[in-house]
Amino acid sequence: MKTIVLSLILAGVALAQTDAWFDEPWLAGKPGANVGSLHSSHGIGPAAESLHSYNVRHYRLDINLPMTNKSYVAHEALSLRSDVPALLLCSLHFVNLACDSIKRLGVPLSFTTPAGLLVAELNAPLAMGDSTVLDIFFHRESTAADRGYFFARPPSVTHAYCMTCTAPEDARYWMPCYDEPMDKAERGVELNLTVPDTFQTCANGLLDSVTAGPGTKTYWWNHPYPIATYLIVFSASRFATWQHNIPLQNGDTLPSIYFMWPSDSAVSTNTFSRIPDMMTYFSDSTRFGAYPFEKYGMVPGYYGFPWGGMENQTLTMIAVQWLRSGDPMGMAHEMSHMWWGDMVTCVDFANVWLNEGFATWAECLYNGHMNGRPSFSSYIVSKASTYFSQHHSHDFPIYNPPPAEIYNTGIIYDKGSWVLRMLQFVDGDTAWENPGIFFRALRAYGDSFKYGTGSTADFQRINEQTSGLDLDQFFNEWVYDRGYPKYTITWNKQPLGDSWLVEATLAQHNDTNSARLFHMPYPVRFNCAGESTLVVFHPQDTLAIDTFVLAAEPLSLTPDPDNWVLDSCHITAGIAEETMNDERSDHRPRRPQSAICNLQSAI
Repeated sequence: MKTIVLSLILAGVALAQTDAWFDEPWLAGKPGANVGSLHSSHGIGPAAESLHSYNVRHYRLDINLPMTNKSYVAHEALSLRSDVPALLLCSLHFVNLACDSIKRLGVPLSFTTPAGLLVAELNAPLAMGDSTVLDIFFHRESTAADRGYFFARPPSVTHAYCMTCTAPEDARYWMPCYDEPMDKAERGVELNLTVPDTFQTCANGLLDSVTAGPGTKTYWWNHPYPIATYLIVFSASRFATWQHNIPLQNGDTLPSIYFMWPSDSAVSTNTFSRIPDMMTYFSDSTRFGAYPFEKYGMVPGYYGFPWGGMENQTLTMIAVQWLRSGDPMGMAHEMSHMWWGDMVTCVDFANVWLNEGFATWAECLYNGHMNGRPSFSSYIVSKASTYFSQHHSHDFPIYNPPPAEIYNTGIIYDKGSWVLRMLQFVDGDTAWENPGIFFRALRAYGDSFKYGTGSTADFQRINEQTSGLDLDQFFNEWVYDRGYPKYTITWNKQPLGDSWLVEATLAQHNDTNSARLFHMPYPVRFNCAGESTLVVFHPQDTLAIDTFVLAAEPLSLTPDPDNWVLDSCHITAGIAEETMNDERSDHRPRRPQSAICNLQSAI
């Protein structure tokens, strides 16, 4: 649930900004500058950071929330470091807010508010590498539109409720910030929230303390880990809370804290019952590795949040429907983002599949862990079906999607999950519930970019270093190009002494919305009178012909029996014919391996 507007800032001066929006950013995305245009090729990282004249080190926000209307008054202490020889202007994203004053070490600064920006003029140049703090005093009017920050009160809701929800670039609607994922606040965020004393708050990180004032309480939240602006969150209402204390592999316990209206407290015990098992599963040292933060938690978006879930760092926001009916797969998706999206964040939204494809794949993994392999297979096939349906309408690569499509479910989420499934196969990591080399590469990627940002090129490079494979062809065909293969398999058999000789042809007839050729290794099972046998095609052209010697007579053929490749397939063979259409969504990755193998050794 993210889209992009990129404002390029050189020496503190904003050069460009896009102002057009869709009304429904979470479902449709919002048009903005094409971040991918900053990449000169697949293998070259983004140039945008070089155009950014400062580095945000920390956000501290003191916010007074009246909880009677949509207004609030706030003070932000913004810590930044100069990345240019003499920083004179600091330009921040700033929309639908009013700035009252800006100070530096108590000295008032001049500022302007061009469209979508807040530009502060420093009273003295800041040398490269030096840091300073800007104190920004601002407020939000009660008439401001619901965007970035949402508020409702009875009778439209049971209890007065406010929240932020900002993916991909709506933090600028509630706070001054550099609202691009490439510049994480390296020392994290403090959110000090003052509310009437009958209300409670929740936010990123842990609660340091609560102090009382006349008729008010201030909740002091602190999260000291690097964080992107779209992952900063707070909410306030009349909350009931409870928590799991989840044992970790290192012997520590992790608090997983839940915030909900009191009337939902009972049902929440069932809804959140699987959270400890999810955390144990994902944080296993053979899968994603240790959980990267000090807390996990969830809060329902009781108002203005009809979209499912949002992976705010350490505090996932979920739809009320999930709370009241339970959706373990959706919650698994959001939890996995703590590693893939929060710990390692896509450097820009050209690389958004690194967030959403990863989390969708993790969701499928947890389904298999919870319900078994047959359920995993049918679940990931359903993801393929959604992608195929999208493909028939229009398709584009998962890398650098059109700005309005960065949260396209079929392509970014579902095909993205299949790309990881196929890469796992290409790496040879195929043993069910026994993570191997692909997961080692995944953890190496996480360790290499922990608390920072990563790109598709980074992910490919780490996989190549771990596996020893050249993955250019795979990434070019599945990530940087669009579509999927459509196969036809023709085969015949004849006795060969005590064995059987099989000649098989794998033909690709891909549509015009797809690449002409996919080199993906393609597994096929010959179902024999005795022991069945798995063979693997390695297409080098749209027509691949191979012969195989089998110990027993083949009676039928099953393409990609374990669903490793994203494809559709039609099979013919004398007396046997089987058709698999796009809606069945078979998916299979390939690995340059032996041409034939015993089926019992492959999973």
